[in-house]
Amino acid sequence: MSLEICHRITKQLYEVVTAEKDADRDETIEKITSLLNEREVVLAQVQTPESDEEQELAQDIIKWNKVIQSELAIIKLDIQKKIKQTGEKKKTAGKYNNPYANAEANDGIYYDKRN
Repeated sequence: MSLEICHRITKQLYEVVTAEKDADRDETIEKITSLLNEREVVLAQVQTPESDEEQELAQDIIKWNKVIQSELAIIKLDIQKKIKQTGEKKKTAGKYNNPYANAEANDGIYYDKRN
């Protein structure tokens, strides 16, 4: 019974992860997180498959899990890239707003000793 529930949850997770990437990322991450939490609870109760039908379900889970792991890695890299780009945009905007912030204070100054 728990293997069938795990199969259903893994299939839902597979569908969410392989869906179009243009969807709302925050909503997608929330779905993924909730499904992973559900699956974690169910996996603790899963026993080794005994019948041929359970073996088939287990093979499906293993196959989908490989795809899920690779897609989650891609999503993670995309999020890291977006965070880095946001940081670079902030630096660039700061330099544009105040271009002399890092300039040396003594640059171009001379002293007149005649007085």
